[in-house]
Amino acid sequence: MLKCKLWLQSFLDDSGTKSSRAWVVLLIFTLALLIFSVLGLNLSGRDSPRVAGIAREMAVTSDYLIPRLNGEDFLEYPSSGYWPIAFTLSMSENPPDFLAFLPMALLGAGTVLITYLIGKKLAGERIGLMAGFILSTMPAFITYHRHFRVDPALLFFITLSLYGFVASYQASWEKPLFSGLFYLGMAGAFLSKGIIGAAIPLGTGAVFLIIKKDLKAIRKLFLRPEVFLFLLPVLLWVVGVWRLEGPEVIKEVMRQSLFRFLSPSADHAKPFYYYFTRVFVAPLPWTLLFVVLLWYRWGPTQSREPLLHGPLLKFALGWSLIIFVGLSLSSAKRTLYLGPIYPPFALLAALGWDRIREKFPKVKRSEAYALIVVFLVYVAVYLFAITPMERKESLRPVFKMVSSQQSNGTIYLVNPSETTRGASFFYLGKRIPLLNGQDVLSGRFDHRPGTILLIDSYTGDNQLFSALQSKGYRLLLQRKYGKTVGVYAYSNGSSGDDGHQ
Repeated sequence: MLKCKLWLQSFLDDSGTKSSRAWVVLLIFTLALLIFSVLGLNLSGRDSPRVAGIAREMAVTSDYLIPRLNGEDFLEYPSSGYWPIAFTLSMSENPPDFLAFLPMALLGAGTVLITYLIGKKLAGERIGLMAGFILSTMPAFITYHRHFRVDPALLFFITLSLYGFVASYQASWEKPLFSGLFYLGMAGAFLSKGIIGAAIPLGTGAVFLIIKKDLKAIRKLFLRPEVFLFLLPVLLWVVGVWRLEGPEVIKEVMRQSLFRFLSPSADHAKPFYYYFTRVFVAPLPWTLLFVVLLWYRWGPTQSREPLLHGPLLKFALGWSLIIFVGLSLSSAKRTLYLGPIYPPFALLAALGWDRIREKFPKVKRSEAYALIVVFLVYVAVYLFAITPMERKESLRPVFKMVSSQQSNGTIYLVNPSETTRGASFFYLGKRIPLLNGQDVLSGRFDHRPGTILLIDSYTGDNQLFSALQSKGYRLLLQRKYGKTVGVYAYSNGSSGDDGHQ
């Protein structure tokens, strides 16, 4: 324990000789936390099965341009947000759940490292390391990467794009490699979740330049030749999709992006003040360091102190402001959408912690111990509490049972939700035909012996269940995947035991 503490402490101290190895420690620490948080976890919740099913379908069909959910176009977002999961799933014909979680952990670790680089670029090695460790231990950030969504890819590319902006600005826009990274990262963010992926980097860059009163640089931001590194990937995707299915797919993806932002009838529509408290609650406990930073910088007793690490403070505040204002103006609101604000909050919290270290030098001796304790607590919580609880909502037992019970009959999804449709393709690796309740009542399907019907329980159709039982169907398994919803599995086969879970 003492050796581990001394080893960590050596990297937290400001020492340029450790620079080449510091990021390795941060990477190992972050990956360990993220991997332990998903170890033994199965698909759960409503979003994860849908996204995992879309990614598995991409891997099985080798069609990476158009997202599909059980064979039907799913056009809420462009396709690249699903690619990391699809890539790892393509490595196995019968992939375990962990193989789909792995890219989430890698994207999270990548975001932490890029946040470290931004802090290092604008305020030095020690601040960058603090920001990286703070971000990696933010509970909301870990939760963000414990589910299958396109948002971790969006966050990674936004952070990558803004690192390119910071590095390019510091080099006075004279290094095309950095400005190219800005536009290329922005293209990845756009192709992950649409317009928001381009709006956040552009808005953050513009606000930072306005704060710096460098209005001439705003023109450079939009008119550099490297802008083609944004346009080219987007145009390649547009042309590819257009050739496959025509312009309607492109229009639908753009419509979905604008509809979520502008329409009061969009899913998850909330009032404009929805984020006013959540923006401070989500990054807890590190929000307290942000308050410390504000007090030391603008408090009544510290108003005459010089502004330390001014560029980083202005950049992180501008980044946070763009996200908060943009999300507040948007119609669709979820706490999940606050993800892009976690890196700038970590950078601001690092500045707050740095002030505490300067005011109270004794806290330096406890930093490494604190990290070790945090690591052990997180591992214990996720391995022994949260993961076992979430596994109770896993749909894996349903489809494992379906595979073992199926003989000569067909599997059907009856009135399926997006959750069930995604889970079915993820676990079975093929498209499953759909039925509605009337089809079942009228017998308009092939119900030879061995037929299995997976029925979403949200239908609450007792008439349907009674009709099935009168036709010789028996309940194989019932599984919840939410507080009030779940799946019933019925079969007219002759083998297997009835069961409830």
